Amino acid sequence: MLELLARSGTARRCLWSLEGAKAETPGAFVVEGGAEGLAMVLDGDSSVLRMDGRAVLEMKGNGLLAPLKARGGMKDSCLPPAVDGQEIAVLDGAFELRRDARAFVRAMVDLRTKVGRSKLIYAPGIADTSNVAVLAYLGVDLFDTSLVDHRAAIGQLSLVEGAMDASKASWVPEGSDLQKINRDAMSRELALVRAMISSGRMREFAELRCHSTPWNVAALRIFDDEHYAHQEIDFSVIGPRFYCNAKQSLVRPDVKRFREMVKSRFHRPEHRKILLLIPCSAKKPYYTSKSHQLFRQVLWEVPNSQVVQEMIVTSPLGTVPRELELFYPAAQYDIPVTGHWDREEEAIVQDMVLSMAAQGYDHVILHLGDEGPIIQEVLDGTITSNGSPTSNESLGMLKETLKELCSKYDRVDPSLDRWAAMSSVAGYQFGPGGEALLEEAYVLGNYPFMKIMRRKEQLGMLNPERGMISLTVEGAEAILPLIPKVTMGDFELKGSLFAVGVMEADPSIRAGEEVAIMRGDKIAGVGVAVMGGREMVEMRRGEAVKVRHKRK
Repeated sequence: MLELLARSGTARRCLWSLEGAKAETPGAFVVEGGAEGLAMVLDGDSSVLRMDGRAVLEMKGNGLLAPLKARGGMKDSCLPPAVDGQEIAVLDGAFELRRDARAFVRAMVDLRTKVGRSKLIYAPGIADTSNVAVLAYLGVDLFDTSLVDHRAAIGQLSLVEGAMDASKASWVPEGSDLQKINRDAMSRELALVRAMISSGRMREFAELRCHSTPWNVAALRIFDDEHYAHQEIDFSVIGPRFYCNAKQSLVRPDVKRFREMVKSRFHRPEHRKILLLIPCSAKKPYYTSKSHQLFRQVLWEVPNSQVVQEMIVTSPLGTVPRELELFYPAAQYDIPVTGHWDREEEAIVQDMVLSMAAQGYDHVILHLGDEGPIIQEVLDGTITSNGSPTSNESLGMLKETLKELCSKYDRVDPSLDRWAAMSSVAGYQFGPGGEALLEEAYVLGNYPFMKIMRRKEQLGMLNPERGMISLTVEGAEAILPLIPKVTMGDFELKGSLFAVGVMEADPSIRAGEEVAIMRGDKIAGVGVAVMGGREMVEMRRGEAVKVRHKRK
């Protein structure tokens, strides 16, 4: 039986148990290993995979013989159920597929799509210390030591940096047991992979490790370029801080998703007539940085600044509306700042800025630094920065320009502006129609701690801890047609909802999203998805929804 312990994008950490035997994945079968842990025992033309001495799968030639059925089929799901399947799915010809990165990635995507999330994927004979991180990110759960053992037999070390002749490794004493060294190296790397998955930083780790071999780089690029949809569905909408240090960071699925959602879901409040483009800051969320506090101070000193839409220009996200700065990944990413933008970064920010500017503003103000010339290539506007955007001269120019432009419009009540901003947040988070959450409602509090109230009833709350609107049961009812739903069995909801109690779930659910828990056609509670919708249905163990409110 599988229990999902953690997921980081397309990589996951599971506890695999069978009749008292247990192992954590990603893990490796040790060739001719002992009675404990994962082992592969060779017997003529067949090999038997064992866990704590118990046979879990026998492989002969191209066929599979199953001495022990770990489970008799999967629960009904949004994918076709496998009948009488074991918990291991083997990637046939994995070693040969390694010659062609595109063929390997395509085979992995096809296999995961076919077998779903309730099976472990085993890729025989392909694991090396230098590639297990990338392979785990591609979705492989199980490996073996055959390749690193082979390297030892021919006098090579298996390192995270790639293979190396042991004779050239001055730090390895002559006569050392290379097989043990290689196995230990891969074991340590797999332990680090599991730790990275648990910390939510596996994508970042894959980008770091992929540069050890051209095949790794090719596989990751192909996975990103040709299989974005396959990856994105497994990426949570919340996450930890992370670094965008590599070119491949520009197309991380969670980063790309943010850009696409801003373009398709963010719409300026109607009273916002002036688009103000400002630079990002090293400190996140932006509003906590000294530079953005200076920008905000200027706006506070300008009468009727409610007609101004703040838009942060940044790589790799392109543009971040002030209202969305708390959302993942806008509040979590970090990039190296050099003042140099490459062509891909320039193209991304230019495309995003043009998309935002096309929403019908009367005026555009460019209060930018190094990114200023990049934006000026595609967009005309009033330039208010001379050198540093935070210099007294630049801030003075910005203040005078805003005073002149804001005075041309009818005064906008601050409470209306706060309501409209929260409406834009709801539209972004819940999709088209999400603004219905604010109908007949008002907003209490000061940014970023704000409550959505309808009469004396709280519908939801925005706070910087989650970075999005957290709903009450009443809030979920207000947008019931829009909010993703998880249907539970006929039992009393106590604490979290676990996968075993999930009957149905919207396959569109991403981990971290707000979901309504349904019992029949009524809401039983609301909470945050811990798994994706498909995983909730296919898995039998693990926390599916962390419940926040239950129906009283």
